[in-house]
Amino acid sequence: MQIKDSKQTYMDLMKPGSFIGSTLVASGIKNALIIFHGIAGCNIEAVHFRSDQIPGGNYVPIIPTGLNESDCIQGGMDKLLKTLRDTIGQSIAKKRPPEIVFILTSDATSIVGDDIQTAARVVEEETGVKIIALDTPGFAGGLVHGTDAALSALIKNQAPSNSQSGINIIAPHLLGSKNWVNDADEIIRLMQEAEIPVNLNLARNLNYKELEKFTNSRTNYILSGEKLDNFEKHSNNLNIETLNINLPLPIGIANTEKWLLTLAEEFGDVEKAKILLENEQKLINKQLKYNYNFSWMSTLMYGKYASILAHAKFGASLARSLYWDFGIIPKVIGLIAETDRAMGEAIELLEPLEGNVEFTVLKNPSYFDYGNLIKEAQVDFAIGAIHDKPLCIGHKIPHLSLAGFNFFNQYNFIPWPNFGVRGTLGLLTELSRVMEDAFYLKDMIATYNYNPDKSEGTNNASCNIQRTQ
Repeated sequence: MQIKDSKQTYMDLMKPGSFIGSTLVASGIKNALIIFHGIAGCNIEAVHFRSDQIPGGNYVPIIPTGLNESDCIQGGMDKLLKTLRDTIGQSIAKKRPPEIVFILTSDATSIVGDDIQTAARVVEEETGVKIIALDTPGFAGGLVHGTDAALSALIKNQAPSNSQSGINIIAPHLLGSKNWVNDADEIIRLMQEAEIPVNLNLARNLNYKELEKFTNSRTNYILSGEKLDNFEKHSNNLNIETLNINLPLPIGIANTEKWLLTLAEEFGDVEKAKILLENEQKLINKQLKYNYNFSWMSTLMYGKYASILAHAKFGASLARSLYWDFGIIPKVIGLIAETDRAMGEAIELLEPLEGNVEFTVLKNPSYFDYGNLIKEAQVDFAIGAIHDKPLCIGHKIPHLSLAGFNFFNQYNFIPWPNFGVRGTLGLLTELSRVMEDAFYLKDMIATYNYNPDKSEGTNNASCNIQRTQ
């Protein structure tokens, strides 16, 4: 394993900012309301990413305060107060008041310094509706910063419990999977069937009143491995520890066995976990045994070279699954993380692959570095998020979108996971799509270039294809 740190002085990866992290927490709480105090472009970004929580979940409205250019210079407090009062007042009149309201800011309003805390306090006193105001500009940090801010605000005033057991699932939207909503649901299903008690999923399909159960937990399980500094400090004050076991995400059969049996040994029933894994394997066998489509496809993908660009723990876990479950060799693994803990855990998860396969790990690479390396490694296909696709196609490498977010990335509308043993069927289906591209298209797009200039002046309508040397 060769590890390379990014030496670029710039970052060109697509990374949503702090207010998207807070939006994804807030929109996971039922009967919440988000007041977005920022410019139109940032507001529509929040609206789009909010849609991640909608499939199989709930709809949380985002109401903009309608700032214009002069408001971003002179301040927009009047518009903020009016939006708060009008929106909450209308909901009360319809007898459907929100249980909690979040005020989120973008860069412009944070710079101008509108006093969002005072606005929240004044309107909360007027209406009796709980309001949390968060300063979440993109320049303050990324998804982790915004997630930490929202989670900390939700729990900071809670009191310790005298009875603590079970696990809180924390920040599933940081998983790094485009299918994270279904994958998080599968994680909880597997844990519960192995009698690993899950108290809360913070935050996905969560009733605000259920937050009272937060302090009844013994452990917080931060799925991504990212360090949430303030949230973890508040949790420690409530005698809730952060899970201190470096587990892979349950992608594929081998990872799922390691993940579930380790958790069951610590929190649940190991025998029930083993029975569950056996039954899940039987489901897989029933689908694939004597299936010639599977035997042909599994033979085709065996020994192929792949690259990965994804969130650190997701990327490392996926690399393990590609090699152990499918016989695909991960040659280049680009790991993206905002904190050292997430990156360190991902590197550690890749260590068992050493000695079996030669691969290069890029830590928070630029697109430029990643693109050059996958071209040099001559990978058969690349795995990443939808916004990586033009880069890979530009290097004539077929691309599969598995990472990132649901929004603008996930066009599978069947509620089926890519995590867990049964999720291997979903993963196999996705991999088969890119293998088709690699089989039918890669040689063609790598060997031929369409040259539109040469086609002008010809006497027929056929494309002029020029073989490259």
